[in-house]
Amino acid sequence: MQFSTYFVTALAAVAYAAPSQLSMRENKDVAKQQDDAAKQQQQDAAKQQQQDAAKQQEDAAKQQQEDAAKQEAAKQFDLGQLNNGQFNNLDLAYLNVVNKVDIQGLAALAVQQNLNLAAFANIFNAQALDLNAILQLQQLVQIQQLQQLGLLGGIDLAALQLNALNLGAIGNIGGVNLQQFINAGVKNQVQAVVSGANVIVISQ
Repeated sequence: MQFSTYFVTALAAVAYAAPSQLSMRENKDVAKQQDDAAKQQQQDAAKQQQQDAAKQQEDAAKQQQEDAAKQEAAKQFDLGQLNNGQFNNLDLAYLNVVNKVDIQGLAALAVQQNLNLAAFANIFNAQALDLNAILQLQQLVQIQQLQQLGLLGGIDLAALQLNALNLGAIGNIGGVNLQQFINAGVKNQVQAVVSGANVIVISQ
């Protein structure tokens, strides 16, 4: 009778302790899984950082090569066709700066892909700000954007029609001096932007 009671008591103790031991084991398993997951996240993050750094270095090296090739090609272009890159009009120089026109990159297109850049000489030679010059500058900006997107690669640009917008019977408005519509109060601001970009303006 005593043995039976002891046996039952022991079984009850084991039965009571078993869930507790199982819970401890489960907690340990969960903790290990969390620890492993945290370590994996750290490893993944470190790997991603290495890949990003390698990609940045690769992109930087590629950009340097492209810039060097562009500079070399631009040296072969006669900037005398574009008034040596100097402007006769302050406002056109200002528009050139704020629209980030890359003359060097465009000169490279002229040498490498036969872009008729001389057709845009009026932008640099114009004494006044008029619609014709603005439309030409817009064309340059669009060509540059296409170049930056890589959409001009391998294309012979000699066949590119660069005629300005045909104004037809109202063509006389193309030569109207638009400076009369510019607030004189912004001249100093315009001058500061142009000077800050080291753009040369022959007459102001």
